[in-house]
Amino acid sequence: MKVDLLDIHTHHEDGKPGEAIISKAPKELIIESGRWYSVGFHPWFLHELEADDVDLLKQLAEHPQVLAIGEAGFDNKRNSNREAQFSFFFSQSVLATSLEKPLIIHMVHAADLLLRANRLRKHGPWIIHGFRGKEKLAKQLLNEGMYLSFGERYNVEALRATPPDRLFLETDESKLGINQIYRKVAQDLNMDVAELEETVGNNIQRIFFQRLGW
Repeated sequence: MKVDLLDIHTHHEDGKPGEAIISKAPKELIIESGRWYSVGFHPWFLHELEADDVDLLKQLAEHPQVLAIGEAGFDNKRNSNREAQFSFFFSQSVLATSLEKPLIIHMVHAADLLLRANRLRKHGPWIIHGFRGKEKLAKQLLNEGMYLSFGERYNVEALRATPPDRLFLETDESKLGINQIYRKVAQDLNMDVAELEETVGNNIQRIFFQRLGW
């Protein structure tokens, strides 16, 4: 089964159903027919978690319309409790592995924590969303087996260093539509837009849907 999904991470809910993965915290998630979701604990809001949130995440994560766990991750600009970030990230990575679902990762000025967590990873796709780092960091993360997703703003050399089979695109909170982002990225990669859509679409099919037998 071929799907129309081309945007692997957004916070917008006004698009056509089935074209994007909408990121939600567990208590925000109301599953609507035809839509795809990721669900997880964002590092900005760990201090707001309540006792029942972990069980709720596990329950929602099993839903077939929830394609990924996250966004989980690390942000040393907005959360100074590094050990809490690591603990919650690791538990979400274990959940993603157990369900054979990708992990969508938020990372800001915290590559050391991410690489520390990666040493404990057994298997399963890890996708760094909204990647804006330089080429050197991109190559380091790619060498660790991760995938990179690019949005409206990115380092062109990092984009060009990303192998086609490790590439995703997203809108996140951008005012640009996903079609505009594809056109922008295609221009920077000297690719035809249709070719880029096919490349990323194949990656989405393989990473998010192959497990479902689609």
